[in-house]
Amino acid sequence: MANEEKKDENLDIEDKENQDEDCIEAEIVEDDEKEATKKPSDEVNEYQERYQRLLADFDNYKKREEANKADFKKFASSSLVEKLLPVIDNLDRALAKADENDAFVEGVVMTRKELLKVLANEGLEEIPSDGCEFDHNIHQAVLAEDSDEVESNHIIETFQKGYKLNGRLLRPAMVKVAN
Repeated sequence: MANEEKKDENLDIEDKENQDEDCIEAEIVEDDEKEATKKPSDEVNEYQERYQRLLADFDNYKKREEANKADFKKFASSSLVEKLLPVIDNLDRALAKADENDAFVEGVVMTRKELLKVLANEGLEEIPSDGCEFDHNIHQAVLAEDSDEVESNHIIETFQKGYKLNGRLLRPAMVKVAN
């Protein structure tokens, strides 16, 4: 009987050990399941954050490209307009020496006005100079001279007109400035 009791006792101990092992395994499995369910939600959050950052970056890229496209359209004609400025200068010089009563000269004046109107529609504007205060951003001083008639740092004479295209300096006005 003592053997049977020992066997029963050993069986009870083994059962307890098996139950403890099962309990530990169940806890481990439960912890693994919690981690497994926790990890995907963290990964989902991480992917969502990355997606939102990429979406914001792409939106910024689109805005930059639209601004670049608008600038390109705005200043695409600048090369052509720049090449036409000497033509306008030559027309001005020729008209300054011509007889105003001549019908041919009147036609040239009208053509010049039409050309300037077309260029103004493209965004060309003349920089004011004679009598204005000298601004180194838009004027280029070729000469400086003492003058009793004009205030110091004001423009006495314009040698070559300056122009802006859509607010951007295309060519500075070449001027004589009073000391």
